[in-house]
Amino acid sequence: MFRFNWLRKPILKNRRVLLVSICVLIMFSCGSGEIQNFEGIAIHADPRVDRIDLRIYLVDRNGIPLIWNQSILSPSVGVSTISEADFTTNAKVYSIRNGEKHRKVYDGRLIDLRWSQELNRLDRLMTAEIPRAFIEEDPERDTPLGIITIEVQTEKQGPFTDTLEKAEIYKF
Repeated sequence: MFRFNWLRKPILKNRRVLLVSICVLIMFSCGSGEIQNFEGIAIHADPRVDRIDLRIYLVDRNGIPLIWNQSILSPSVGVSTISEADFTTNAKVYSIRNGEKHRKVYDGRLIDLRWSQELNRLDRLMTAEIPRAFIEEDPERDTPLGIITIEVQTEKQGPFTDTLEKAEIYKF
């Protein structure tokens, strides 16, 4: 009996290490699907001939863009991988008349939502587009500019909304 006692201690120690490892893995898995410090969005629009390209920055509560791989919980790495398909989006586009919001000319989802990164920057960024063919013509408008409101939501976070005023929504 004495000679088998020395085998029991390493086996019990290995079990404890395994149990602690499983607990740590479960703890990180509980945060899966969440982006750390994600508390809002900031949008920018770039007009193109056939579409409006949108850059959607993920920001913290102070409006500062989140950084890629700032922590273990990142949207594209490890147990917290969040696919673009896990985001629900909505875009509302309004025409302008006399300097004010006039008529809703588009209400629908964003097209081609994807993770992106600008050159020489580490901001967490998504890009999407709204095809100009989807935007209704407003004959009463007095400018090619409009107002774009974007809403982004995941299963566990959001909805987050930002509005861009005086964005070019019609071709000149």
